Amino acid sequence: MITCIGHIALDYIFNIDRFPEPNSSVQIPSAKLYYGGAAANTAVAIKKLGVDCELISCVGYDFKDSRYEKYLKKLGVNISKLYYSEDEETPKAWIFTDKENNQITFFLWGAAKHYKELNPPNFDTNIVHIATGDPDYNLRAAKKAYGKAIVSFDPGQDLPQYSENSLRELIKHTNFLFLNKYEFDRISKMLNFNLDDFLKYVDILVVTKGEKGSTIYTEENKKIEIPVIKAKVVDPTGAGDAYRAGFLVAYLKKYPLEKCGLIASAAASFVVEAKGSQTNLPTWDMVLNRLKRHGFNL
Repeated sequence: MITCIGHIALDYIFNIDRFPEPNSSVQIPSAKLYYGGAAANTAVAIKKLGVDCELISCVGYDFKDSRYEKYLKKLGVNISKLYYSEDEETPKAWIFTDKENNQITFFLWGAAKHYKELNPPNFDTNIVHIATGDPDYNLRAAKKAYGKAIVSFDPGQDLPQYSENSLRELIKHTNFLFLNKYEFDRISKMLNFNLDDFLKYVDILVVTKGEKGSTIYTEENKKIEIPVIKAKVVDPTGAGDAYRAGFLVAYLKKYPLEKCGLIASAAASFVVEAKGSQTNLPTWDMVLNRLKRHGFNL
């Protein structure tokens, strides 16, 4: 069982030629609503890969009996621990992607403001994955889970919400830390960390680098380079969440780290082929078959 903590959100995804300058505008070809939120994306991907998953999140009055809620229930994602706000909307994201796959996101927290009022539950699970969400709640959850389960942490685009002290403390209570290259550089500067400093606290550090693949670092000073599993990129939104889901599922299945990274990369390759974070998530067999076609026999 894997527990995912963080946002459930409704995503509006736009592909644009360029980001506008201040006090100007650009045209968008279309607007469509997609299911999203980093924790929800990861939880759905985990379930699609065949592992049981529960989701801890704050949602709004508009979520009860919604298509999104019914969809999660039908998939078999455990949502019994959701907090339903009576006065706020479910979080929403407006995601803009340019031709170079750079992204800018505007995020409405809505019901997520209630995290501050909640206490993390007792965790009876193998892995607790902490995604974008309230920094204070995430830290309290990490402290409660640490030593009882593997704590996996992905600050994602909520990184600016963390103070130096809260981020340092959360990393101290993390086993697996997932960052993209931008986040790695920003945290390194923010905490005055080098690679060795990260590995004093975490067992595994994974840094994703877009088209250049990803690197897994371990406390034994191992460095494992993982290639990208190539795919036609339609929209990169949610690829990182699928990567983390693939990695955690493979680790739970006791694969060695290099194969965890390959499975993660393959899972992410499906997501970029369609617009929306949950539109084209693969099954476990689909991931293994794609890797086999690329010359990797697991």
